[in-house]
Amino acid sequence: MNTFFKAAFASTISFSMLASGVSGAASKSIIVQVNNVPMPGDVDPYVQNGSTLVALNMIRSIPGVTINWNNTSKTVTVDNNGTKSTLVAGKKETMVGDKKVTLSTSSAMKNGRVMVPLRFIADASGSQVYWDAPDRTVYVAKPTEEMQKEIQSSDISVARHGAYSLPRIAKVNVLSGKEGDSMAYIRYFQKNQSSEFFEQHMDSVNYYRIIDTHVELLWSARLNLQQEAKNASLPFLTNKIVEQSGKMPTIQKGVVYYNYSVPGGTTFGTIDKAGKKTRLGEATEDQAKQMFFSIPEEEQL
Repeated sequence: MNTFFKAAFASTISFSMLASGVSGAASKSIIVQVNNVPMPGDVDPYVQNGSTLVALNMIRSIPGVTINWNNTSKTVTVDNNGTKSTLVAGKKETMVGDKKVTLSTSSAMKNGRVMVPLRFIADASGSQVYWDAPDRTVYVAKPTEEMQKEIQSSDISVARHGAYSLPRIAKVNVLSGKEGDSMAYIRYFQKNQSSEFFEQHMDSVNYYRIIDTHVELLWSARLNLQQEAKNASLPFLTNKIVEQSGKMPTIQKGVVYYNYSVPGGTTFGTIDKAGKKTRLGEATEDQAKQMFFSIPEEEQL
């Protein structure tokens, strides 16, 4: 498996497990996930006066951000691509650039770590921050410059790669797969579309859409792989939907699919709006490295 696929595969697994609560099932510790990757920390995040506080060192991997700590003045300085924000431990007041911001909860020192409210992270880093209270997960999303360039590309394959790579936030409960091939992932895109996609793993399927500069999970479902059924809203899914969360989207066009399996490589094809599937072949080594590539037959859908 090449390096790119290792990273993509691991990222997808991490996101699915965290969003579905698998990682946090045994304990109720809060999970911090930065750009689809769970962040380790030696001090657990906690909720105080309705605000979630996390250790500042857990967000060092946010793109374009550097963090410095002055132990003498107990001051944190966050540099976000030239815009500097400062926060003194124990204080509610912070400076974001030349703007004074008052936080609802003061920062604090705990076991030698600076604990800061989520709002400070959002303001100081320019990130989208979302607190999923039921799953006790903090999502921090900030795309890299490369991701932003990709989603704006006129090349549909590049734009699809950008969309798939964007940071993800789960707005609905993820229904994890229980049956099927655990090493196979199928990605579906509507004809000539890159801003939304479906991903199927085992008997679960998830629907994602670009919102601002991240991707949100808006619908999740489980299928009965032993029972075929027509789905009027999603004709490319040919198995019965037995459980779902979120609002089911409606697809009016045919889709292309990329079926990635370990081992086995990548196969691809089309599914028309009536649900007829056409397997077009197996990806070449160069196509597999790209992850998403041009499928000329897409124009015939």
